[in-house]
Amino acid sequence: MADIAFHGVPAIKAQALERLQRHIAAGTFVYFPAWENGQANAIGSVVEADDTSSYAEILGYPVALAETLPVLVNGFRRRDEAAAFAEAWLARTPVGAELSHIVSQLVVSLLDDAGLAAITNRHPALQRCRQTIMDLHRQAIRGDAPDRKAWKSARLAAVAVTDGIGEAPLDRQAGCVVEAAAWPGTMRTVLRDTLTARGTLDMRRALAEINWGEAEENRVFHIRQQAEESGYKAEFNGIDRVLAILDDDHPELASGFRERNRRMEESSATYRSVGWQIIALMEGAPLAVTGSRPAGAGA
Repeated sequence: MADIAFHGVPAIKAQALERLQRHIAAGTFVYFPAWENGQANAIGSVVEADDTSSYAEILGYPVALAETLPVLVNGFRRRDEAAAFAEAWLARTPVGAELSHIVSQLVVSLLDDAGLAAITNRHPALQRCRQTIMDLHRQAIRGDAPDRKAWKSARLAAVAVTDGIGEAPLDRQAGCVVEAAAWPGTMRTVLRDTLTARGTLDMRRALAEINWGEAEENRVFHIRQQAEESGYKAEFNGIDRVLAILDDDHPELASGFRERNRRMEESSATYRSVGWQIIALMEGAPLAVTGSRPAGAGA
C-alpha cells in the first residue's frame, strides 16, 4: 500500500531507525554520498544502497518526500544537527500515518508566501498561474485529484509567462518557483524542485537587499583565485583567508562580504524550516488501518 508510513508495520520503522542510529553512532552518517565505503546518508543508511525509490517503497513514504529528504538534511550545517533531523524524520512519523497529501500541502505552503506574492503580483498572468496551481494542489488535498490535462495546462501557462517576464532576476526566479510547483504531488521531483527554487529566490532577495550582486561576487572570486595562485595569506584557510585578504586590501568589500555570508546562512533556514514542517505534518497525519508488508521489508 503506497503512502502509508511503514505500511502499518512497527517492525519496519524499528529496523529503519536501528540502521540509521547505527551509522550515527559509528560516525559513518554523512551528507553524501548515499552509500559508499561504509558511509551513508539519510537514504543509504536505511536501505543500504543509493536507491531513493526503494526507500520510499519499503518505508511507505511518498517518493517526492524521499527525493527531498537529502536536500533537507543538507540544510543543516552541523553534522550532529543533520543526524538529529534525519532521526526525527523516522522517529516522529507514526506507524500507519496516511502521507499521500503531505507533498501538496508543502507545495501550497511554499507558494503561499508573502515575499513570493509581492513579486508575482507585479505580473498579473504569473499571479493567476500561482493561484491556479495552489488551487490544483488544494483539490488534490481534498481528495479530488485534478486530471493530467489540468496540470499540463497550468504548467504550460506558467512556462509561457516566465519566458515572457524578461531579464529581471528576482521576477524570473519567482516564475521558476511557480513553474516547479505545476506538477501533482505524485511527481517524484515536484517538492524538491519547488523547494530549491524557493530557496534560490529567498537567497537572491536577501542579497539584493544589501546590494550584493554578480559584480561583487565576481570580484571576490577573482581576488580569492589570485591569492590561491600566488600563495598570498596561505596561513589562513577557507573563508578566513578570504576575509583576511578583504580586510587588509579591500576594506570596501569586507563588510559587504560578511553580510553576504550572514544572509546566505539565513536563506538556508528555508530548508530547515520546511524540514521540521514536514515532520510536524507527518506527525499529525491521520492514521490508516493497514498491516501489509511490502516485498523486501524487514529483510
